Amino acid sequence: MSVSDEPLLNIGGFALLTGLTVTALRHYDEVGVLRPASVDPVTGYRRYRPGQVDQGRLIAALRRVDLPVEAMREALAGPAGPAPALDAHRSRLTARVEELTRMIEEVDRHLDRLTEGVAVASLKGSRIAQVTIRATDHAALVAFYEAAFDATYNAEIGSFEFGTWPDDAFFLLTVADAETHPGPDGPARFGLLVDDLDAAHRRALAAGGTEIYPPVKLRWKPRSSGVGDPSGNHIDLYQG
Repeated sequence: MSVSDEPLLNIGGFALLTGLTVTALRHYDEVGVLRPASVDPVTGYRRYRPGQVDQGRLIAALRRVDLPVEAMREALAGPAGPAPALDAHRSRLTARVEELTRMIEEVDRHLDRLTEGVAVASLKGSRIAQVTIRATDHAALVAFYEAAFDATYNAEIGSFEFGTWPDDAFFLLTVADAETHPGPDGPARFGLLVDDLDAAHRRALAAGGTEIYPPVKLRWKPRSSGVGDPSGNHIDLYQG
């Protein structure tokens, strides 16, 4: 029996075999993702070949992982198959997970501030957890630290937040304000530990910082570099 002689499946039967709804099949026909084998010119009834079932099941699987229609069309038509489109989609999902994780952490911080009697982890010894810097251009300063270091600016407390309390990485970089957070009259100088010194140095310069000294290795301290922020504050970056 040739392909043209195969008995065709009505849309309901095809939906059952593929796991796609009738509504979804109509939509995928309209957007050109999965065309039926025939459409009755009078009734508009759609019918599909049995050989289209595998493609329908693949589309159902791609739909379950929230692959966009355009990417789905690429996955079905591309010579390399669905792998490139799925790789790109995985990167998008990973970025979404990171953003959702950041948002959850932000919600948790606000909940902690609104909840009385929050348990605070005990600290061993002492360490610097807050530094105040001046701002000659507040907006430019906020944009720089957000872009260069993924710092979250909390306008409520006038500070950039690094890490999440009570993690060891928690650190507040407070912007001087004459009324609420008085700070130095001139530029401040402080240090930050970073995971990748060279990458952090390049990123700070790309975000609008100025190079004070390039990455260098000295005997008496970790490998470090120096950059200036838009308000002239001096940041020593240290390889963590």
